[in-house]
Amino acid sequence: MTDRILLAKARWGLSKIWFSWGGMLFTIIVLQSIFGRYGEQVKEAWSWFIPTIIPTIALMMGVLGAEAMLSGDDVRNVKKNFYTITWWLSFGYLLILSITILLEPFAPMNAIELYLISNFWLSPLQGIVGGAIALLFTSQRTEAPPEVPPPVAQEPSDQ
Repeated sequence: MTDRILLAKARWGLSKIWFSWGGMLFTIIVLQSIFGRYGEQVKEAWSWFIPTIIPTIALMMGVLGAEAMLSGDDVRNVKKNFYTITWWLSFGYLLILSITILLEPFAPMNAIELYLISNFWLSPLQGIVGGAIALLFTSQRTEAPPEVPPPVAQEPSDQ
């Protein structure tokens, strides 16, 4: 059993959760905007929502697109534990973001006030998740070959 996963597979695993879940949240905000949930504050709702997912999805799309143009397979790998932690951090962040959006109708304040306050719990989580994702999506390090120790110099013999 290996403790590593192909970097390309890790990137796709994270992209799947972000694109599907982010797409669902995007659709909810679109529908709420169309049906007047935000009234005259549609711009404020979108100004809050866009930075919560678009930078991460844009980073992923850019890297996946650049990789698609390369010939050959990417054989780099990453420790499975780091991928798993990053996946669960993403899951947790997207869950908290979803709860914020879905429970907004039941909040004792208007939507924009809630969204602005939610930055206190979403921003730290987004920073942690973004850092982990950035490592997986921007790492240019290649696997180094095993180090061979230098030859030991022998002292001249008197014979």
